[in-house]
Amino acid sequence: MTEDDGVLRTLPDTFAEHARRFYTERPEPVQPRRAATVMILRDLPHSAFTPGGIQVYMLRRMRSMAFAGGLYAFPGGRMDPSDIDVLSAAVREVQEETGLRLSELHAWSRWVTPEFEPRRYDTWFYVARAPEDADPRDISGEADWAGWMSPAEALEEHGRRMLPPTAVTLGELSQHLTVDSVLSIAEDRDLAPIVPRAVVDGPSVHLALPWDPDY
Repeated sequence: MTEDDGVLRTLPDTFAEHARRFYTERPEPVQPRRAATVMILRDLPHSAFTPGGIQVYMLRRMRSMAFAGGLYAFPGGRMDPSDIDVLSAAVREVQEETGLRLSELHAWSRWVTPEFEPRRYDTWFYVARAPEDADPRDISGEADWAGWMSPAEALEEHGRRMLPPTAVTLGELSQHLTVDSVLSIAEDRDLAPIVPRAVVDGPSVHLALPWDPDY
């Protein structure tokens, strides 16, 4: 884990307090609910004078939201009883939050909320190309900002205001210069659940991921 990763994974006070209380009282972990989130992507213009690249549509959740209030995230939410599966939940959530009806989504990763959280989700992350004939609109009432950013820009400017799955995913997307490049490897991604763990280190609490030495 690099120094920058450590800063990004340091838990805000509320989350850190949840972790300390959980490991002190040792209650039974809450069963995670299935959820979906979607990285809507578009290509930037490419020419001899500009390098191109990709942008991802993001939103900043209202501070009043019970889960991850005030943090930057992708459109998405938990499954409803009416959803056939988690993929249909992803399509529905995107339409409800952006007005877009996406027809082709590709699974990218799967993250499970750490066991210490009182609200836990088994979240499937999808990637999708933005339609050429429609732009996303913030129509959910759940965000106080929404717009396009490059993955690197989002990390640099707002990395400390997002949960680790969002930051890690943006880091992965930042390695690609085109949407085609992202979609071409989506089918070969490892979809084993990633379950972060809390590491209490004196006054601070940070999240460790499966590939970290302290996991």
